[in-house]
Amino acid sequence: MHIGGRHRYSFGETGARRAQFQRRSLLLTVAIVLFGTSASHSVVLRKPLEANVYALNRGGTDLRLEYKLPAGASAETFLRKYLSRPEEWRKYVGGTAPVAIPFDRLKPEVQRTLLLTIFEEDYVTEKGWWHTGGGGPEEGTETVSRLCRWLTGSEANAAAVMRANGIESIRIEKGQKILIPAKYLRPVMKSVTRVSDPEVEGKGEEGPIDLESARRALSYGKDEEGEYAAYRMQQGDALYTSVVVRFTDFRDNASIQNACKRIQRRSHIRDVRAIRPGTQVLIPLELLSDRFKPEGSIDRRRYEAAIEEADRLRGKVKSKDLRGVVVVLDPGHGGRDHGAENHSLYEDELNYDVACRVKRLLETETEAKVYMTLVDTIHGFTPSDRSRFVPETHEELLTTPRYDNGYWRVSANLRAYLANDVFEKETKNGTDHDKVVFTSFHCDALFNESMRGAMIYIPSAKHRKDVESPHRKLSTYNRYKESAKGKRNVTTTASERKRDEALSRNFAATLMDTLGEHRIKRHDKSANIRSVIRRDGGAVYVPAVLRMNKIPTKVLVEAANMTNATDRSRLADPWWREQFAKAYVSALKTYFGS
Repeated sequence: MHIGGRHRYSFGETGARRAQFQRRSLLLTVAIVLFGTSASHSVVLRKPLEANVYALNRGGTDLRLEYKLPAGASAETFLRKYLSRPEEWRKYVGGTAPVAIPFDRLKPEVQRTLLLTIFEEDYVTEKGWWHTGGGGPEEGTETVSRLCRWLTGSEANAAAVMRANGIESIRIEKGQKILIPAKYLRPVMKSVTRVSDPEVEGKGEEGPIDLESARRALSYGKDEEGEYAAYRMQQGDALYTSVVVRFTDFRDNASIQNACKRIQRRSHIRDVRAIRPGTQVLIPLELLSDRFKPEGSIDRRRYEAAIEEADRLRGKVKSKDLRGVVVVLDPGHGGRDHGAENHSLYEDELNYDVACRVKRLLETETEAKVYMTLVDTIHGFTPSDRSRFVPETHEELLTTPRYDNGYWRVSANLRAYLANDVFEKETKNGTDHDKVVFTSFHCDALFNESMRGAMIYIPSAKHRKDVESPHRKLSTYNRYKESAKGKRNVTTTASERKRDEALSRNFAATLMDTLGEHRIKRHDKSANIRSVIRRDGGAVYVPAVLRMNKIPTKVLVEAANMTNATDRSRLADPWWREQFAKAYVSALKTYFGS
């Protein structure tokens, strides 16, 4: 029989043939009722629930339970276990053929089991149901409204769930983690599957790249165009992330793209989207991070000397309960400078919230003395439980007089001057130089949205000078006590800069380890502790807030990447921001042997 065509019977056909045709037509009708029709022929994902029973996910939008009646089993007894209205069991008898029962016809507890089977990375805590996108057979088909229909009983809850997660798109991206708060869940969906509150990375935490294996992947040579490092592309590698991001210190997209073009031309590659595994690419030596320069080279020796100095100074200073420790917290941006913005998340608000949480924890759980460089003149230092923000301009730098952050470069310099003022005052009062710590909190906005996690910058001794001055007319700083004449030029010695890099590296390493222990994602596409930022054209620099800063132990923390959907959902969650603050305080305690 051919569906859609005409079928004609002669007057001589037997009643048996008519009956056979009618039975086939009836089976076709049953199949359409049970499985539905689809012009797009959606892909079906099938996962076993138990013997002869499967969870079906068709196109990410249609969930069903499929069964095939075991030989000798009673259809009524079998189906009554699954149906919300057991008396309707006759509607779903399929004989020996598989039958699919719609999600809405299943018992609530069966629906829950089906959902946890299909979305195997999902789990439930007291806060609610945590869902990870990508459980469907077709990428891009999952939506918040459909998820709310299954978990809460109504698609009308989608708007509230989106607000709770700080997201604007109803479509759920692959790998994106969102929370359906417990107050919206149907009762059966609230049963906790994990005792602890969200394990932030679910399946575990990847650490930084393995430096030694990355080095072994490179070989070195020289041709008529100069020295190079050679790397053979592996399955799944991309020039952008697997080569430039991994082996260089470029950070902004334009610089990374230009480096890709240089490597493409040098390697005689026509199409970067069609590079076969095993293809050798040549990286001009001057593009490499110092840690990947050839062994024995000046830059490599300098890098290794910095690591040795860090090892020598590790664990030298101890402090019980952080007694005698001074912590300067610098929330990046603020006022008229909002920093990065994405999906109603503003970097300055996130930075400030994390810093306020750290301040509260330090002042209530330790004996550390805390300074802030910035204040919100409306809300003070109270952390926020918001998951969405609006741009505000009432943050001011705590200089004398205060500065409204009208220009980001002046603000960065003034923050360093503020830190220097605290350092001078505290050390004159007897505080140990090595017990003063400066941390500037930021959020990344990396162009490549596949990159995630925390990254930390420390001050390179190589790229700081004996005398550092602001890149602005000096008269700009005359009005502020912390940067007035006599304080504008920041002087350091070579030995001080070497010590600064070593101490900062040790604290950064402790912080990275502690973030991992708290299951907070750490950047793993390249080194997650960096001492410089490199830009196209040969410019290499240390951020001003570290470069002009006399506090020995100083770091700039990029908590997460705001262009990545999962990182955004983390940043939007007040619970996650609290975990990040706790990890920071725990790192300080570990660093000082508390």
